[in-house]
Parts: sequence; C-alpha cells; structure tokens
Amino acid sequence: MTTENAELTTEEVLRRDIPWETYMTTKLITGTGLQLLRRYDKKAESYKAQLLDDDGPGYVRVFVTILRDIFKEETVEYVLALIDEMLTGLMSFIYTEETVEYVLALIDEMLTANPKRARLFHDESLADEDTYEPFLRQYSSTHF
Repeated sequence: MTTENAELTTEEVLRRDIPWETYMTTKLITGTGLQLLRRYDKKAESYKAQLLDDDGPGYVRVFVTILRDIFKEETVEYVLALIDEMLTGLMSFIYTEETVEYVLALIDEMLTANPKRARLFHDESLADEDTYEPFLRQYSSTHF
C-alpha cells in the first residue's frame, strides 16, 4: 500500500473512476463483464440490490475475475470495496497495511452474517470458478 492510500474508507475508494472500458479493450474483462459493471457501478443501493437478486452470480464472477486478473492497486481496492458494500452495505471499511488480513476475516464474518449474499459465491453457475483464489493469492503473497 502506498502511504497516500493508507487510510481510505470504502466510501472514499468508491468515489474513484475506474477505466472499465480500458480493461475490456485490453481483454482483462469481457464485454459482458463491462455491461454488468456499467449497470452496477455508481448506482443506488436499492438498484444494486435488485441487480444482485436478479444475477448475483454474474456479478460475483466479474468481481472475482477482476481480482484474479487485474493487479492495479486502485482497481483491486475498488473491487474489494464493491464486495464489502455488496455483502455488508457498510461504508466504514478502512484500507490500511492490514487490509488483506482484515478482508479475509471480514469475508468470513460476512458470509456467516449474510447467508443470502454469501450463497452467491457458491452458486452452481460458478462451479468451474475458484471464487476464493484471488483472496487467498493476495493473502499468501503478503504472508509467505
């Protein structure tokens, strides 16, 4: 983490503009992924909740793909903030040097606290995806 990003809240991270189109142009996300992100990003919480109810596994797949394939710090933080918001709705997440440990503990806690959204990570349509691999890769790269 850079020192300038040492203490950002989820709300602050989500104010960023992420160049999703550039990621599609460079084939880091698909056209479908871009469409889902355009529908979801920067929208009202009630609208996002409806999108997750309609196609939650699709959004989980896009978020996990981004965490697996894109390594730009600002984008990773942004997607982690989207996941945090998706699972908790809280805007109090603080990004510090301990972000990875906190996120892993938070994910465990959130999966228990919000079983409806947690099931999105285990949807049958994601059977061929390792939805936890990006989180574990981040953890192992910082701890081993």
